[in-house]
Amino acid sequence: MPHSSNIPQTNALAPIFVSHGSPMLVARQSTPAFNFLHTELPDHLDGAQAILIVSAHWQAPVATISTAQHQKTIHDFYGFPDALYQLHYDVAGAPDLASTIAQKIGAKTDDQRGLDHGAWMPMILARPQADIPVFQLSMIENGSPADHFALGKKLRGLREMGVLVIGSGAMTHNLRALDRNDGPNADAWAEEFCQWMVENTKQHDIDTLLAYRSKAPHARMAHPHDDHLMPFYVALGAADDHYVCKTLHHSIEFGNLAMTALRFYDQETSIKAA
Repeated sequence: MPHSSNIPQTNALAPIFVSHGSPMLVARQSTPAFNFLHTELPDHLDGAQAILIVSAHWQAPVATISTAQHQKTIHDFYGFPDALYQLHYDVAGAPDLASTIAQKIGAKTDDQRGLDHGAWMPMILARPQADIPVFQLSMIENGSPADHFALGKKLRGLREMGVLVIGSGAMTHNLRALDRNDGPNADAWAEEFCQWMVENTKQHDIDTLLAYRSKAPHARMAHPHDDHLMPFYVALGAADDHYVCKTLHHSIEFGNLAMTALRFYDQETSIKAA
């Protein structure tokens, strides 16, 4: 697994896609996904002066950036144990930087918006000290994969500003199909969908990826709605044209909830293979 000590500066801010899973993730401390987010993802945040997260849980009519000085913790989930609602990620935003980025990419700003659980849950595990400013960029309401890929391309210059782009969603997300008993076996359709996505990503077949709805196996089963896959396309768009995709983590929870994490490096020769 690549660590900050052997990642050159050009790749220290390479965009990342993470699957944030269920709100119960923070309580299920024995899972492979928890271990990845808590013990391995932290190394991939080193070098960032600020983090811009695109979460599956914020959609706006047009791309919008949160410019609040203090990023409040939004508990945007229901019916979970009380302890989850007591969790708070007390992190600063970066209003001036966020406003500059908004102007650069033609986005609106929102000085009231905080961090939804797609943003703060991975961060509370990976960076509990909350010492890096974090702010969000919304998805585009009813936007297509192509729309979000284009949005990601607008973020390519952010590395020069010290900003790490993270897309936070899910490689598969079908809540009705979940095995609530969380048995040991993964559904074949979920594995096949993930394999198709990762293989086409590593092969740079962007056109095929953008048409995943009609081309990917089990697409409708994997994503009855597009929202949780759109952050992947933003991270992909933010990558260099000649990116090298590395799988940072892959596991499946609840039978078919894929917790895949990918990173899009610039230079293969300088990165140790995952």
